[in-house]
Amino acid sequence: MKNKNLLKTFGIALLVVFVLTWVIPTTTSGTNGLKIGAITPTGFVDIFKNIEVLVQYFLGNAIMILFVGMLYGVCNKSGALKALVDKMSSIFKKKSWLFVVITVLFYGLSSGIAGIYMPMLIFMPLSIAVLLNLKYNKMQALLVTAGSTVVGITAEIGSAIYKSVTGITTNTYLWIKVALLAILLILVILYALKINKKNGDEETDEYMFVPSKRLIKGTSPKGIALFVVMILLYVFLLGLFSEFSSVKAFENIANAINGVKIGNFAIFASIMGAFEIFGKFTMISVYALIALAIIIISICNKVSVKDMFEGCMQGANKVSGIAMFAVLINLILVLTLNSGFIITIINLIAKSGNVALVTLSTLIASPFMVEETYAAQYILQVLYAVTSNEGALGLYGFIGQVMYGFTMLFAPSSVLIMCMLYYLGEKYTKWIKYIWKLLIVVFVAC
Repeated sequence: MKNKNLLKTFGIALLVVFVLTWVIPTTTSGTNGLKIGAITPTGFVDIFKNIEVLVQYFLGNAIMILFVGMLYGVCNKSGALKALVDKMSSIFKKKSWLFVVITVLFYGLSSGIAGIYMPMLIFMPLSIAVLLNLKYNKMQALLVTAGSTVVGITAEIGSAIYKSVTGITTNTYLWIKVALLAILLILVILYALKINKKNGDEETDEYMFVPSKRLIKGTSPKGIALFVVMILLYVFLLGLFSEFSSVKAFENIANAINGVKIGNFAIFASIMGAFEIFGKFTMISVYALIALAIIIISICNKVSVKDMFEGCMQGANKVSGIAMFAVLINLILVLTLNSGFIITIINLIAKSGNVALVTLSTLIASPFMVEETYAAQYILQVLYAVTSNEGALGLYGFIGQVMYGFTMLFAPSSVLIMCMLYYLGEKYTKWIKYIWKLLIVVFVAC
């Protein structure tokens, strides 16, 4: 399923960056401080040269999306997805608002406390299917899932990336973050429930993984197996993104599991290979976990190896466009960094060190950074060079975190929001029309 509207939106955003590299000079940092230099324009061929950079540095999300597609391809082929969606819908049929509250807290707290962001995509097709079954529309479903996840990083309590960049070990703004996270999640819940309109003439079947009946012969699908697998996936994701490495018990558990032997044969260590321990996972382990989930669901639902591979291929094919889109969005970041025009903008606005102007410069720069890691590292370094105020790095880090999260709610460079719009087959403009009132309130809160 192609989403031409989103591709057009991305094309316009890329064109804006392209033009800015032609009109704004780059600023360089030397022994005499910052110096405005010449314009470093991006040529047409330069865009395609950077594709190699995308392949080298930005394939992680795309690979994960393909694995998620394979997971739901098998879930749909086995009928497990429909069985679980129908069961969950029947449970919350008379209290659909409760499911909205639970879902917002699940996604918002996962990113806000545990720091899990893009991997939350694993659970979104399931949540969206239930929400649509409960007669919420697509925009509400997007806000409750992807929107809540973005809101979580806006007020992320741990802020591991910003702590590592600033070098500040104490969480100076802890209670402010806690309060902001609570306020933002409440706002999302109230806004999502404010217009509980029926889907009406909306064609809600036009999204990628519409739950369908079992497509292969065999026993009736077991939704409970999928539910248990999803819980286990989430538990392991907590180990991936939370700071559990300091908890010795988790390392001891991992060592105990790897130490299980029959004679001299280490069962789990040999079968699973070099599986990482809690707090020290990489994205490779995420791929492995999803693959393991596919195998378990297939076994529980008596799906043959042939049908399992067919389901994987069908699912991966469905999300291939999203995976490619998730990579291409990073062209905005690459072209911006190559040109360096953002340094000029930040220097022009924030050189006085005024907090309001620092906030404004960060607000403008954040959409060009695409990923939070680059936003933290690049913008903070530039702010330090511009203001030469090392003592304010903690404050700048907090401002950067809040402004980056806020802009990712609406920027066409927001990978999570844009990918889920692609998944739902919806227009970017429709999302903006739906969320603009909430954006104003969220901005005031931030």
